This record gives sequence, C-alpha cells and structure tokens, in this order.
Amino acid sequence: MASISEMHSHDLTGLASSFRLAPAAAGHPPASRNHALLTDPAASAPPSPPRSLFRDGSFLRLWAIGSVLMATRWFEILATSVFTFAVTDSALAVALVQFARAAPNLLFGAITGAIADWLDRRRLMIGGQLVLTGVSALLWGLAALDVVNPWHIAVGAFINGIVFSTEFPVRRTMMGEMAGIDRVGRAMSLDLTANNATRIIGPAMGGLVYETLGISGIYLVTIGAYATCVILTIGVVQPMRSVGKASRNVFASVAEGLRYVRSQPALMGTMALTVIMNIWGFPYANMVPVMGKTELGLSAFPLSLLLSSEGAGALVGSLLVAGFARRPQFQKIYLYGAFVVVSCVILFSFSRVYELSLAITCVAGFGVAGFTTMQATLPYVLSAPEMRARVMGVLSVCVGSGPIGILNLGLMSEWFGAPAALAIAGVEGLIALVIAVLVWREIR
Repeated sequence: MASISEMHSHDLTGLASSFRLAPAAAGHPPASRNHALLTDPAASAPPSPPRSLFRDGSFLRLWAIGSVLMATRWFEILATSVFTFAVTDSALAVALVQFARAAPNLLFGAITGAIADWLDRRRLMIGGQLVLTGVSALLWGLAALDVVNPWHIAVGAFINGIVFSTEFPVRRTMMGEMAGIDRVGRAMSLDLTANNATRIIGPAMGGLVYETLGISGIYLVTIGAYATCVILTIGVVQPMRSVGKASRNVFASVAEGLRYVRSQPALMGTMALTVIMNIWGFPYANMVPVMGKTELGLSAFPLSLLLSSEGAGALVGSLLVAGFARRPQFQKIYLYGAFVVVSCVILFSFSRVYELSLAITCVAGFGVAGFTTMQATLPYVLSAPEMRARVMGVLSVCVGSGPIGILNLGLMSEWFGAPAALAIAGVEGLIALVIAVLVWREIR
C-alpha cells in the first residue's frame, strides 16, 4: 500500500500539467470568468445577514436535514469504529469498515451528479433517506438478536455511502440555487456551521449511547434520525433551476462534466486539493479511536471527546467564515485550511497527553472548517449554472478518493503502528499540497 502514496506523489505533477494544458471546451466560459467571479469588487461588500436565508422555509429545511444527517453520520462512525476495534482488535478492520462507507463517492459521485441534472432532486433525497432508514432498521434487528458483526456493518456502511454520494450534487446544489450566486458562500458557511456543531454532539452522543445501550442502541437512534429527514424533505419546495443540455445518457453526461472541469484550471486546482485532503488529511479521524485506545488508554466516552474537540474548532472556524469571508478570500481560506489540517495530523501523531491531543484536534477542526466550507462553495461559484450539478458530481468523486487514504493509513498502522502511520501520512500530505500549489497557481 505504500506504493499508492509513492504513485500519488510521483504522478501528481505529470497529471496536473497535462490538465493545465487542456484547451477550454467549446462553449464553456474561459478561466478569466472564474477569476472575475472571485475578484469582482461587488463581492467584497458585506454579506447579507443569515436571517435573509432562513426566511426561506425550504432553505431552512435543507439546512436542518444536513445537520441531522451529519450528526448521525459522526454518531455512527464513532460507535462502529469502537465496536469493530473491540471485536477484531485490528486497526485495519476499522479502516476497512470506513473504507466501505467512503468508497461509493468515488464509484458513483459523477453518476449521481449527472442524474441530478435531469431527475427530481427532492424525490432523490426522499428515496435515499428511506434507504438509510431501512438499512438502520435491518442492522438494529441483527444487533438486537446479538448476531451483528463487522461485515454486516461494512455492508450497511457501503449502502449508506451510496446515498451520501448524492450530498453535493443534490442537497447542496439545491441550497446554492436557493441562495443565489451572491449568497452561496454564506449559505455553505451556515450549512457547515450547523454540521460542525453536530460534530461536537454526534461523537459524544455516539460514545455515550454505545457505552449505555450498545450497538443496538446506536441503530435505534439512527432509525429515528433518518425518518425525521424524510419528513423534513417532504415539505421542501424546489427552486427554479438552470437545466443543462446534458444527454440523457448518464455516461455521456459524466464525460461532459469531466471535460468541463478539465478545461478550467481554477476548478482543477480546487479538485486537486480535495483529493489531497481526502487521501492524506481527513482519514486521520478514523485512527482517533485507535490512538485513543492504544496510546492514551481511553474508554468510549472520553475518546469521543477527541472528535468532539475537532467539531468545536470547526464550529468556531465556520462561524468566522460565515461572518467575515468575502469572495476574493475564498481560495486562500481553502488553501490555508488544508495546510492547517495536515500539520495537525503530524502533531497529533506525536501527542501522548490527552489534553494536548484535545487541543490539536480542536485546531485541526479550525482548518477543517475553512477547507470544507470552500470545498462546497468554490466549485459552485466557479461553474457555469448549467454545469453545476455535474461539477458537484465530480467533486463527489474527488471526495470519494478518501478510501485510498483510509486503506493506506490502515495498512501502515498494521505495519508500523498508528502513530507512525499518521506522521507519514501528514508529511506526504504536506508534500502533495506544495506540489499542487506550484502546479495550479490559480488556487493561491
């Protein structure tokens, strides 16, 4: 698996250079349009207050749905990681379960982006949430019978991952359409503010419920959460949206979206940073339970506070972005957030003091806030209206590169131990970020 890291470090410059030289696709706006969208003097004006968005009942529902989904996801990730490690005593097994959860973004993200271009997005959301409810009900039944095991959880996580692969091209694209181009940064910041608040609550509640009710209690709670999302979605009124001239052939639409992204250097740089962070940055969270158990000797609840600490930092960071960020600053926030996260991964690998680990994960959360807010905002702002759903689908694929990092980190943890694996991943991430900055100057 070490060869994967070598392959990415070696190939990134060559691939990036070939993409930079790709000609603009016919009919697509030139790169100068992207620059103008971010540097327009009007973009520096103070953003409208949050209440202007929350007056829209459908926006408020979508915002609440995202909050519930993310809280439930963190709640479940913490509990299933602790359960899997307790049953198998294997860091690789923990990584494989989370690999199953993340893999569908890579496999299906571009396809869901193409489908979202010409199907009813509200119905897609309702159908997906019904699937999530059904999977949780099935796993609860297995847990109640005391026959659930990690492979059951992995299969359920994979199915859930398919549904979550629609997050960028469906729910967040709908939020952007409701907000409009002038308020999309504020909309995504508010969405991430709520989601980051749930990262404080979700892991802590996951640890508490797991310690008191076990894995069956975890799935009982997720049934209620996903059913609540179904009810909220039913009341959403879809905004009017630009309809692209995409072919009803899904694969032709996917190819068109990929060609469009390739023709825009700013978009290519944005996607490159997303890949880097999902391979070398974000997977560290899957090793937090392992580090907590093996290096800090923690039980489930204090261990969950490590992830909640990251959520606290992310909440503060996203509030600052929501209140003060202007469009000309979006790319810097995105880039600096990435550097903060991978630096914290390295520091966390060396910490053997619980309080210091809490502080490091809190600072990491601050970087996560800047990065993830702009990860959803920049592709929307930089894309032509008729291409946004497909571009967001490509973003889902880039986010889906996470399984590579999860497997890489899991295997290195088996070979060298979790602390060394995290240190190696952090250094590789720093190197990859420097290469990306040199190749795609637009992201600076």
